[in-house]
Amino acid sequence: MKSSAKKLLVTLTAVGMLSGLSACGLGGDNSESASGSSDSDTVSIGVLYPKTGQYAEYGKMFQQGLDLATEKVNKDGGIKGKKLTLKYFDTQSDAKQDAAVAPKIAADKSIIAVVGDYASPASAAASPTFQQAGLVHYGFNNSAPTFTDTGDHVWTPQIGQDIQQKANADIVAKHAKKISVVYIENDWGKQAYQYFKAEAEKKGVEIAYESSYLPDSTDLSPILIPARDAKPDAVVSIGYGPDGALVVNTLRDKLGFTGEFFGGQETSEFLNLAGKNAEGAIITGCFSAEGTKDKKAQQFVKDFKAKYGKNPGNFEVTSYQSIIDLAYAANKEGATREGIQKGLQTITDFPLYQGKGGTFKFNQKTRRADNIDPILLIVKDGKFVQYDGD
Repeated sequence: MKSSAKKLLVTLTAVGMLSGLSACGLGGDNSESASGSSDSDTVSIGVLYPKTGQYAEYGKMFQQGLDLATEKVNKDGGIKGKKLTLKYFDTQSDAKQDAAVAPKIAADKSIIAVVGDYASPASAAASPTFQQAGLVHYGFNNSAPTFTDTGDHVWTPQIGQDIQQKANADIVAKHAKKISVVYIENDWGKQAYQYFKAEAEKKGVEIAYESSYLPDSTDLSPILIPARDAKPDAVVSIGYGPDGALVVNTLRDKLGFTGEFFGGQETSEFLNLAGKNAEGAIITGCFSAEGTKDKKAQQFVKDFKAKYGKNPGNFEVTSYQSIIDLAYAANKEGATREGIQKGLQTITDFPLYQGKGGTFKFNQKTRRADNIDPILLIVKDGKFVQYDGD
């Protein structure tokens, strides 16, 4: 009880601080990003992201993709001849912080669209404010199937969990007949697990044990001991990178589980935390830097590596593509909030960097990308590579 009260006090204090911030911008990373400038020769895109907090690893990857895309857009002539700038807002991907900062973003007339946040529940907390303001909310990382339910200004090119978890269950079914499943206890995790469970059962996979876990868990032994004792062929973890590492490390190092593991995320953080225990882990993804055959995606990989000294992954490519998408819409239909919305409603050839590349369009009913399929990734020799085996 004392711990819960303390957490509540910290949260309320954070919200209060957010609500009282001046016009300089919440968590701006540099003077240009945080200036609030409405100069006629620039247009801005707002960014909700976790620069700090438990999801800061994702914020770093997002910013790399976002900044590189902005450089490309400006090098190619900007948006209708205007320079594109990004205005960053550090929310720690916390729903209360997203909701608190959304009105300030909506009131900034220089912002023609918003991208982010990392977690679907956090993003969804800001969407109603953007919807009311007629401001496109482009949740490039938000795979929760209900994310776009807020209204017609809420869009995402991210592959939905209904599709991701079907692919996940299909590959699990090829490797295991009996499994234990653990999943993160939030709206995203619960939805994802239900999609996985339905497909796994359809494939004849026996789920011998299932349990959720809290996002801030530090010891998962109480739920993983019975998961192991159910004697599964494999354990499936549906969650984020850090908790995926905690699951597999507990299974391997503490509990002696030697069966297959499906889970984690394509991040350096997961690979570093899990170490040798990550080897052989299989996940669904949307991009492989080494496996892509698409020419523009290959150029993206080359440019990314030249700037950051490493290959991009799933989180970098989706953040990069979000800026390319919105700039493409604005250049066709106008560098305004209305122009962005019209572009997403009418354009049928957005350049696609994910999956097999090519182009994509939006389903106007769901406001999700129509033709982006997941791929499988496996950890080999300490890195994720595209998995094409059975």
